[in-house]
Amino acid sequence: MAQDQYTENLLIKVAWYYYKENLTQNEIASLLEISRTKVVRLLERARLEEIVQFQIKGVETNCLSVEKEFKDAFSLLDVFIIPTPPPSQDVSDSLARAASQYLNHKLQPDDLLGLGWGKAVSRTVDYLSMEPTSSVSVVTLTGGVNYYLHNRPSQDRGMEKFRHIHVIPAPFLASTEEMATIFLTEPSIKEILALGCLSKYILVGIGGVCPEATIIQEEKMTLNELTFIKQQEAVGDILGQFFDRNGNVIPLPHHKRLIGMPLATLTSRKNVIAVAGGEKKTEAIYGALKGGYIHSLITDEETALSLLRMEVQA
Repeated sequence: MAQDQYTENLLIKVAWYYYKENLTQNEIASLLEISRTKVVRLLERARLEEIVQFQIKGVETNCLSVEKEFKDAFSLLDVFIIPTPPPSQDVSDSLARAASQYLNHKLQPDDLLGLGWGKAVSRTVDYLSMEPTSSVSVVTLTGGVNYYLHNRPSQDRGMEKFRHIHVIPAPFLASTEEMATIFLTEPSIKEILALGCLSKYILVGIGGVCPEATIIQEEKMTLNELTFIKQQEAVGDILGQFFDRNGNVIPLPHHKRLIGMPLATLTSRKNVIAVAGGEKKTEAIYGALKGGYIHSLITDEETALSLLRMEVQA
């Protein structure tokens, strides 16, 4: 039985790397330490068994052996774990492709999708293959949505595939607490925030506390501010709100200037999907899981195994 599971996982990995990551057969053989002949046989078997269709259904329906263990360990509603891409590939991009596949199966006509922000979320929007006739609408969960609405790669990708786009008409971070209070009492902003709570699914990224974090790259925060936040034992953020390793929100001055959905609201939902992975985000993902802010997770195998080890050692 264990051998069958190993073969199943190997089959899915080979199919994923070949069809999703566009690796050559030789590259896959080297990565998995198997012969090129075996890669060819596995690819042929994947086609014969219809694992490979327009999407790799095996990754979602059977996935990897760690999925059930991970789901039980962190009491999640769902988990989607993909093979970790090789170092030459961008893990964020691979996870965005996986998230788009996941959402393509989940979203139904007239659904409302709540969107956080970040590189993985933005790319997921790009890769969604829905037609405009699907009538899916989106609502942003924070202010400062230029990350989605400007500099799109092409006209046939991005936000235009949605029926309606409900945008919070405010910055990500107000200049003062008083200004944030004014924004949050505006009827138009209150209406969008209330609409966000009605989302069928909510998609968020999980940010790490490092110079490469999107919150720094997008200039929503300075490196000095992030250094201060790290000194307060922060490990990561969701929607710009930072928490420690146990998922406790850290009392930070900038939290009072944020325009968006509070993390406390996410804990009361049962539909929050996070897409995140990679070594630099492991602690951040762990904190998000312990805080109960997410209910489904899309990540990669190495990250999942690291998180399981952290949970065992806790």
